[in-house]
Amino acid sequence: MTSRSYDWRRVGLSALVAVTAAALVGACAGTSTEDTRSSSTVVTDYFGEVEVPADPVRVVAADPVSLAMMLALDSPPVAASFNPLSLPPHLQQSGTDIVNVAGEGGGFDPNIESILAQDPDLVIMVAGYDGEGEQAWNKQTYDRIAASGVPTYGFAYNDGVSIEDVSAGLAHVGDALGLQDRSETLMSELTERVDALRTRVAAAGLAERPVSAVRLSAGGEYSIRVGTGESIAFRGLGMTQPEGQRDPSLFRIDISEENLNVLDSADDLFVYTDTGADAERAAIEASPLWPTLRAVQNGRVHWVEASVWNASDPIGLNKILDDIEAKFIEPNEQ
Repeated sequence: MTSRSYDWRRVGLSALVAVTAAALVGACAGTSTEDTRSSSTVVTDYFGEVEVPADPVRVVAADPVSLAMMLALDSPPVAASFNPLSLPPHLQQSGTDIVNVAGEGGGFDPNIESILAQDPDLVIMVAGYDGEGEQAWNKQTYDRIAASGVPTYGFAYNDGVSIEDVSAGLAHVGDALGLQDRSETLMSELTERVDALRTRVAAAGLAERPVSAVRLSAGGEYSIRVGTGESIAFRGLGMTQPEGQRDPSLFRIDISEENLNVLDSADDLFVYTDTGADAERAAIEASPLWPTLRAVQNGRVHWVEASVWNASDPIGLNKILDDIEAKFIEPNEQ
C-alpha cells in the first residue's frame, strides 16, 4: 500500500479539463492590461490577505491543479506548469494555447524565471494541505514568486480525494479570479448530478455490489486506485469498494500479475492503461489468474480511458460519471 505524501508530481495532469479560449477573449474584450492592473481587490488566501487584480488578464497557473480549476471555470491562463506528455484528450481538443512554464521536476516544480517572463498580473498555485500553516509543503515556491512583486494567490488542496475537496479548490480559484458565481454554479450542477445518479444506483440494487478501479502502467506496474478521481465518484454515488480499498489516504494499492487474485473481491472492475502502456492489457489478460476473477467470468470488466479516470476536477469527474452511468448503472436498470 502507498500512503499520501507531499509528492504532488504523482497527481500529474489528470485533473486537466476541456475548455476553449473564447470565454477568456470575451471577458477581456475592450480591457487593456494597464486598466485591469489599476483596479484591485483584497482576498484571503492560504497565508492571509493578498491584493489581486479585480479582473486579471495575464494569469499563470503554477501547477496542474490550478490549471485544471482555471480551465473548469472557462478562464484559461496565459501559462501554466504541467507535463506535456500527460495532456488528456479533453484538454488537447480544446484548442487552448497555454505556455508551459514547468521546471525540471515537472508540473509542481515551476520555473520561476519562465513565470516572470510571461509578465503575469496574478499567479495562482496550490500552497499546501489544510492546516499546515507556515509549514505548508509548497511555501518555498509561493514565497519565491511573491517576492518578485507579482500578486500570488495560494490555496489549500488535499489531493482531491473527495467532492468536497474539489469543490473547495474550485471555490478558492474562483475567489482569486472574481468568478465566485461561476464556481458555485459548476459545483452545484455536479452535485445535483451525483445525487441523481446515487438515487439510481440505490434503486437498481447496486449500492452493495463492490467495484474496483485498476490502473495498468508500463513495466507491469499495476495498482488499485483508492484516493483518486474514480474513487471520489464511487463514494459520491454510494458505490461500495471492497474491504481494504476504502481509505482514500492510501492513494493506491500496488499489485502485480502474481497477486491479481486480490481483485476477486470486486464484482465489477473499471480498468485503464496509461498512455504508452497498451501492451499491459494483453499482458494482464494473459495472466493465469485473470480468467479466475469473477468480474472477468461475469463479463463485468469495463475498459475506460486513463486520461479521464485520472481526473479529479469538475469536468473530468463528469466524464467519469458518464462511464459509470453507461457501463454500470444503465445496463442494470433494464
